[in-house]
Amino acid sequence: MSHGGANRRGRRGGGGGGGWRGDREPRCERGGNWGSSSWEDQEEHSRGGGGGGGRGGGGRGRHPPHLKGREIGLWYAKWGGMKRNEAERKSRAVVQMDESREQHITQLLNSVQRGPPQEAHPSALPYHYFDGDDPAEQQQKPVKVTKIEPKVERETEREEMKRKVEEDPNDRDLEYLFQDLADDLALAPPGPRTDPFYTKELVGLIEANRVVVVSGETGCGKTTQVTQFILDDYIQRGLGSLCRVVCTQPRRISAISVAERVAAERAEPVGEGRSCGYQIRLQSRLPRKQGSVLYCTTGIILQWLRSDPCLSSISHLVLDEIHERNLQSDVLLTIVKDLLRTRDDLKIILMSATLNADKFSKYFGNCPMIHIPGYTFPVKEYLLEDVVEMFRQQQQDRRPRFRRGFMQGQSAWPEKEQKEAEYKESWPCYARTLRDRYSDSTIDALEMMDEDDKINLELIAALIRHIVMNEDDGAILVFLPGWDNISSLNDLLMADQMFKSDKFIIIPLHSLMPTVSQTQVFKRPPPGVRKIVIATNIAETSITIDDVVYVIDGGKIKETHFDTQNNISTMTAEWVSLANAKQRKGRAGRVSPGKCYHLYNGLRASLLDSYQLPEIQRTPLEELCLQIKILKLGPIASFLRKSLDPPSDRAIELAITHLMDLNALDHNEELTPLGFHLARLPVEPHIGKMILFGALLGCLDPVLTIATSLSFKDPFFIPLGKEKIADQRRKILSQNSRSDHLTVVNAFSGWEEAKRRGYKYEREFCWDNFLSANTLQMLQNMKGQFAEHLLAAGFVSSKDPKDPRANINSDNEKLLKAVIVAGLYPKVAKIRPSLHKKRPMPVKVYTKSDGKVCIHPKSVNAEETQFHYTWLIYHLKMRTSSIFLYDCTEVSPFSLLFFGGDISIQKDKDQDTIAVDEWIIFQSPARIAHLVKNLKKELDMLLEEKIKRPCPVDWSDRSSKDCAVISAIVDLITTQESPGAAPSREPSRKIPQHWDD
Repeated sequence: MSHGGANRRGRRGGGGGGGWRGDREPRCERGGNWGSSSWEDQEEHSRGGGGGGGRGGGGRGRHPPHLKGREIGLWYAKWGGMKRNEAERKSRAVVQMDESREQHITQLLNSVQRGPPQEAHPSALPYHYFDGDDPAEQQQKPVKVTKIEPKVERETEREEMKRKVEEDPNDRDLEYLFQDLADDLALAPPGPRTDPFYTKELVGLIEANRVVVVSGETGCGKTTQVTQFILDDYIQRGLGSLCRVVCTQPRRISAISVAERVAAERAEPVGEGRSCGYQIRLQSRLPRKQGSVLYCTTGIILQWLRSDPCLSSISHLVLDEIHERNLQSDVLLTIVKDLLRTRDDLKIILMSATLNADKFSKYFGNCPMIHIPGYTFPVKEYLLEDVVEMFRQQQQDRRPRFRRGFMQGQSAWPEKEQKEAEYKESWPCYARTLRDRYSDSTIDALEMMDEDDKINLELIAALIRHIVMNEDDGAILVFLPGWDNISSLNDLLMADQMFKSDKFIIIPLHSLMPTVSQTQVFKRPPPGVRKIVIATNIAETSITIDDVVYVIDGGKIKETHFDTQNNISTMTAEWVSLANAKQRKGRAGRVSPGKCYHLYNGLRASLLDSYQLPEIQRTPLEELCLQIKILKLGPIASFLRKSLDPPSDRAIELAITHLMDLNALDHNEELTPLGFHLARLPVEPHIGKMILFGALLGCLDPVLTIATSLSFKDPFFIPLGKEKIADQRRKILSQNSRSDHLTVVNAFSGWEEAKRRGYKYEREFCWDNFLSANTLQMLQNMKGQFAEHLLAAGFVSSKDPKDPRANINSDNEKLLKAVIVAGLYPKVAKIRPSLHKKRPMPVKVYTKSDGKVCIHPKSVNAEETQFHYTWLIYHLKMRTSSIFLYDCTEVSPFSLLFFGGDISIQKDKDQDTIAVDEWIIFQSPARIAHLVKNLKKELDMLLEEKIKRPCPVDWSDRSSKDCAVISAIVDLITTQESPGAAPSREPSRKIPQHWDD
């Protein structure tokens, strides 16, 4: 089985939900694209190497006398590159093994190559099932769901049930049916209830049409009321048991909070077999199966589709917040549109904000729309020119400085560049229209601010002060793009003596902050105290702060894009869309009339996009492609082209190619055995592969910790003003492993130990090490879920992640790093030590496709000056101010050789070499290189067989082929030393409970 290949795409970036990614990075100078040139001379090429003649004529390293000016510089650049190239060639790591191991490996290869083939484990699954079906899931399912067949002449199950209810509503043999109309009515909310005037029209429209678009602004009540209108109508008509409403939510917190609200309105507990409940990943409080409303995340529906492609148990599917255009929602829209051909009795209700409701209507054949009016208070809006004019009227010493650098957007995307050009061209005309309403000094200030894309935090601080001094009571909500802006504005406010008093509560709202601190945001402050919330776009829709009266819209939002030309994710602060601006304005009118200050001018407002680019057009598609295949939705490209806004052909092609390189798809675009298992795991394919290898190599528990952290978020938070201390704590937790991944493993292990000792120790451990107990608990729950997946597939024999049989090698740090390579390869970077003679300096890092890059400042390796080996494996590469590597680990040559790509053996001048995918090159005697290559071949065949027919490795049977081959490789990886380094010991996994212990 091939584990890797050259030219594979890097892992996607997450926008906004990944914690610290994209924040806190300085600018890092980097070289150009290396193309096909060698590792060693890339830096010189990026500086212009390649000109001038050879060394002849100069003598003793001097340039030839006929060269002049720039030619001399080019000559020295090329000569320096040649010297560095030769030096690094000579310093390549040596792949070697002692005589006894060489003999052992030779004997092992001879025995396994002529030995009889082993029989499959009796629990192994046959190869032919890898067509998307999941026998394990089908066997475990307690209740068989009868699927509705497409276009059949006979009565469907639902039609038959409806007929029986009409004929005999008292039939007690019908499961989930109410005995009579009185029982149905008993389920209605107690007491008189006044429904809005549009209720009958809405219910009638839904009953008469297969698809209806319901539009309405945030706060109009559509999420909580539409589902109840549908259920109550069926109950009133005596058909309550035919109604099962499922409403999707884009966020976990929304599904829970909305279900709780609806249950409260119906005077019932959530779930417990009553009329309303919720289901999210790893958590549920389910209502009864019929005559109910279930709120769930979109991913839950996509999981249901695997075992019930027709969603036959659902009568009404409500897709909420579809205007957000996240990846899962767009995919579900496409699936549902096709499903309507089969389920002619299924009702689809699409709920969206007002701005683009007609787009969804057109996608579903101009289906009818209905608008629900909102109940928000009026909000007065101000543009940047209004804010500047307001300050121009203040005394000179109280005006903010209108420095250059705020209004211009900066982007490499052609569409954005076109808008910037239009903006510059239209500015003189727009400035003239302002002359009648604003002073010349205001217009001059606006023009001066129009130079780059930096947020003017001084202006925002001055605006907050103005509101505090001149406006009525009410909370202030400030929207900023990221953590760096939030932290800087907090520092700016705290430097002002006025805001240090107890009359103000300043609350940063970001995923990097501890949850406990952020809960203050929902509490109303005491009388006379002003609450100031500084937040990212999380406060637009995910949460509601009901006492906000004043909103300051910074005008920018951090957005992740996938650059298909350069095969890299980028994260930049872009201008908000009209939809973002409208949501932000709406935050100010929840409880009283409010004010919203948009910090961009009217011309910029006229050029804002209506909506952000749909996620499907700005993110890598590998994980989605696997889901398309396991759901049997047909050819990947054909399905994606049917979506509301299809991704580019280039993005689809890159994803398919990457999955083929990963051996998840074959050349017919069908799932391989590995691809099937990766599709079953609810994570990105690289992380899924890491999980499978952790199970096969006996280090399950720590690998699951790494995988859950990478797929959810790491458990660290960063309090404002304590960034350096938090960095130091992470460094201590790393235990000199030079690994961000193992740092999380050590932190998690320390938390588990502290938790066993009691709540006091757990709380203190988390506090001392800047860890979120909630995130750690979530990671623990996710580990259990992944272990259950592995058990169902046959890879392990227990659902306990700590089962000793699956963790025989869990204390082997070097093997853990090798498993990380197995998952993340080919995301490899080369380390070049600093040559600074006076004092140690951080190393330089290079990737094959990008040249010089930077390790993200949050990494434990960011300031590292010495490494044992010259290679890093990383999880994410993203371009922000520069290209940064996130979550990286130092890895050994044997890790790359056995778990990287294809091995080749070649001669380089006087050196015998062994290379991975022809670009990661090591010195090695020819006989050793051939041994390694043959052992790698045996490992590949063994692992491929294990993936095809999963069964746990029997580590007690040392004579078995499986155990012998894997044990030999584990031994080589464990005992390999770094070049010229003293023998290293395995660092202890024990973490102190307190740093004073």
